[in-house]
Amino acid sequence: MTYPLWPEHPLFAALDRSDAETRLELFDDGLILLSGGGEVLHMTSEAARQLGVDAEASRGVGLSDVARICQGWTGLVAAFGSGCTSDTLLRRSDSREILAVFRPMLAGGDALGGGMIVLRDLNGLDYRRDRANRQASPLRTRFLAENRTRPDFITQRRLAPDLNRLLVRGERAMLQGARILITGESGVGKSEIAKFLHGTVADADAPFVVVNCASSSDALFAKALFGDTGPQAVGLQPGLIEQSEGGTLLLDEVAEIPLSAQALLLRFLEDGLVTRAAGGLQRVANVRVIAATNCDLHQLVREGRFRADLYYRLAVIPLRVPSLREMPALIDHLINRFLQTINQRRQAPVLVTRRVRDILFDYSYPGNIRELLNIVQKLTIFMEETENLAELLEDLLSPIDIPGIDGAPPSIGLASATYDLKTEVRRYERALIDKSIRIHGSKRKAATALGVDIGTIVRKTAEPRPAKEAVNNKTINMGEPKL
Repeated sequence: MTYPLWPEHPLFAALDRSDAETRLELFDDGLILLSGGGEVLHMTSEAARQLGVDAEASRGVGLSDVARICQGWTGLVAAFGSGCTSDTLLRRSDSREILAVFRPMLAGGDALGGGMIVLRDLNGLDYRRDRANRQASPLRTRFLAENRTRPDFITQRRLAPDLNRLLVRGERAMLQGARILITGESGVGKSEIAKFLHGTVADADAPFVVVNCASSSDALFAKALFGDTGPQAVGLQPGLIEQSEGGTLLLDEVAEIPLSAQALLLRFLEDGLVTRAAGGLQRVANVRVIAATNCDLHQLVREGRFRADLYYRLAVIPLRVPSLREMPALIDHLINRFLQTINQRRQAPVLVTRRVRDILFDYSYPGNIRELLNIVQKLTIFMEETENLAELLEDLLSPIDIPGIDGAPPSIGLASATYDLKTEVRRYERALIDKSIRIHGSKRKAATALGVDIGTIVRKTAEPRPAKEAVNNKTINMGEPKL
């Protein structure tokens, strides 16, 4: 009867060779056992996988002939010949890297012959390390809204011609170094468009710095933007403008910039000089500037809340992002993109039926793309709690009347008149329809509320929005900025 050498230990409790080879498969690393003459005594399946060879066919083969196609293999053979411990970097034909660690068999400092090679897949190790970090560190955990699928602008610009024209104009502006002002309702993706335009002209390592202009007080905002060298600062504290050197600075919510900081920003835009908040140091900054807002800067200039000269410096190329209800062709595409991200976190993927998609397509989305994301998130959670989809969607699609967005009922009078009765009637009619859609949540419900059939609503919302040509011409002639 055969007894294991070390019965308490699972690795050395093998009763025969087959049992020992089975236990060697417990190792995550690949193992190659060598005889004193350099022949392969045993190769684990993990080692064979990493080297791309057959384990059984390699048994008894000389080390020099096992994986000659791997770059660096001759160095490993030389290490075996020297009988010294050695680390060798192997590179396969597909560029995958393997760390080969040779350990000779020693007893009392003398080489007994033979040894073992440990193979570590470095690409697989990097993946496992990142995965472990994500699981271990709560700081690296991200909610869906922070880690969503990036916008697929290649597909979106094909589906929405208006968006394509906007991006083409923005790309030309970035190539020529012109400043861009991105306007549009909340939730249309202004920041994503800014980042996309940055990527069309910037290197991969070029900084993209976002400044939330509504996030702090006047003094703190100035320090954040321009830096500080005051007595409370530790060393040299560069501001966000200097941090974006060689890249792009996005002034998000630019309408909220404090008046006291607008003059400092204006100087930077005029001559490229940065004056630190504590005074003193100046330097030229090579920075592309994009501003974004959902406010009417034209109106803010009239009210004295935003400097006209700053407006003209920022709005060299104005880009108005259409609302989601103006680009209905994107709805189905966005639903698929959001589901792609959501399903990565689920064991069983969620499917949205055609019936539900039709209901979502008919909704007006006053919160735009951000609201659609929220609806899809809630839908995938709540749909498992009820079979009454109509009731569920009625709860989810509960819009609020957001003031100040396109389609709000216009005032009647000199400020809005085009002196064309037919155009004015069409414009007022369109505004009432758009507001009814926002309030009731869908074109069908809006049609019922207004006492018309759904065909009338579909036809009239498909017509181009009447422009205020006369008043806009007057505004330009008076020298006031126009968005």
